[in-house]
This record gives sequence, C-alpha cells and structure tokens, in this order.
Amino acid sequence: MVLEAGYPNTTGFRKVVKATILVKKKPGMSDADFIEHYNHKHAQMAAPVLERHNVITYSLTYCLQRDRTILADMLHGKANMLDYDAICTFVFKDYKDFARFMYDPGSKALTPDHENL
Repeated sequence: MVLEAGYPNTTGFRKVVKATILVKKKPGMSDADFIEHYNHKHAQMAAPVLERHNVITYSLTYCLQRDRTILADMLHGKANMLDYDAICTFVFKDYKDFARFMYDPGSKALTPDHENL
C-alpha cells in the first residue's frame, strides 16, 4: 500500500493528506457555548496531539445556523447547505502521520469530549 500523499505529478498542497471533519453541536447547546467549548477546551486538548504528529495546518470554520441562513439567502436557494456547525480540516504530510495521529492514545482521549459539543 502506498502511504505517500497526493498523486503522480502533483506538488505543494496537492501532495498532502487532508482530513475534514464535520461537527454538529449537541441539541440545545447555544452557539456561544459551542464556540467557547470548542475553542477553549476541545481544541486545546487536541493541539499537543496534532503537534506531536507533525500537523502542517489545522483550520476550524464555524457555520452556525445564522451563517447557513444568510448563505442560503444570498445563494437564493440554489445550493444545499450542510447541516453542520463547524468544519475542521487537518493537513498532514503523509498517511503515516495521519494514522499516527488517529491511533495516538491522546487522540482517542478526545472522543469522550465529543459528547460535550
């Protein structure tokens, strides 16, 4: 199995592994509480594990109901909006680093915190 990222004759950010996770907040949680927990608890727990496995970049984009409503209006209903509240993208240099991150006990320790989101 090939663990190198990208495809033949690709370079730059086409030669990395990107993992995107769609996050839905728990029912009844306010947007403010979701953002507070994600920024100040969950992301802080994840940072050392990501750094340990050579994450190149990490991005978090909130797309809360207010945002989805505004975007749907701007697009005049011509695009379907995903019903998620955040989009996280991790970039690793290869599948080995991504796998090491996924199987790290520190990464697995993040799973119970998903119940708080």
